[in-house]
Amino acid sequence: MVCEVDFRDDVGRRKVGSLGGSDISTVLVLDKDPLQLQLTAVLLQRDSHKAITTAEPDAALTMLNEHDVDLMIVEPSMPRHDGYRLGQQIRQLKPHLPLIVVSEVRDDEYVVRSLLAFADDYMAKPFSPRELLARVHAQLRRAGATQVRRSQDGSVVVGDMSLNLHQMQVRIGSTLVALTPRELSLLSALMMNPNRVLARSQLVRLAWGDDFDGCLKTVDVCVQRLRKKIQPHLREDYIEAVRGFGYKLQHPTGANRTQHADAGRTLAAVGSA
Repeated sequence: MVCEVDFRDDVGRRKVGSLGGSDISTVLVLDKDPLQLQLTAVLLQRDSHKAITTAEPDAALTMLNEHDVDLMIVEPSMPRHDGYRLGQQIRQLKPHLPLIVVSEVRDDEYVVRSLLAFADDYMAKPFSPRELLARVHAQLRRAGATQVRRSQDGSVVVGDMSLNLHQMQVRIGSTLVALTPRELSLLSALMMNPNRVLARSQLVRLAWGDDFDGCLKTVDVCVQRLRKKIQPHLREDYIEAVRGFGYKLQHPTGANRTQHADAGRTLAAVGSA
C-alpha cells in the first residue's frame, strides 16, 4: 500500500500545524501497521508536513528515488525483511537523509546498533504524538544546520580545515597540506558527511567509486596516513574511529558548524562495513 497524504482546507490552503514552522517538508513513513501509517500521516499533515506512506519496504526504497524526501520515519521490524539490513539499505541509498526509527523493539543493544549504523533517532512504541513531532522538527533543524552546499570556488570548511573541491587542495589555517589523490578523496568523503558514521564499505564507494578493487583494510591504512599528515596542524583529532562500524569526521568543539567559504553545507551517511 502506498499513500500520499496532502490535506488542505476548504479553500485549498495547507493546514497550519501545532508545532509550526513555515517550511513544508516531505516525510516518508514506512510501517507494517496500516492504522499506524494513517495516524502518523494525519499527525504530520496537521503539523504542515507532506506525508508519503507505504507498508512495503521495497516500495519505500523506490520512493526515496522518486520523491524529494526531507525525512523518513521507519519501523524496521517488517515481515520477511531483516530490519537492520533494511536500515542499512536506506542509509546507503540516502546517506544524508534524517531517519527516525519508531519501533516495538526496546532491546538496548538493538537500539544502540541502530543509532550507530543508520538511525538518527529512535523512539519505542507506543509514543507521544507531540514528542514525535518535536523529534521531527529537531531532525529537520539539525539537517538544515549541517547541510553542505558548495560555494562558487568549491571550498568546504570544517573547523580549521578547508578543502577546495575544484583544485583538490587542503589547507589547515594558512598551511597547504600535501595529500595523495586517494587521501584527498577519502578526506572529501568525510568532510562532506560531518558527524556521520561512515562504514568502510561506504567510504570506499563515496571516495573511490564502485570500481575500486582493493580490500576494505585499505581504508584503515589510508586513514592512518591521513591522520599523520593533518593532525600536526590541528588542535584536536577530527577523524574518529567508531569500533565495529567505521569512521566519522567529528565537528571540532570550537567550531560546531560545517560551512563553506561563502556559507553552506551538504550530504551525510551511515552504513555498515
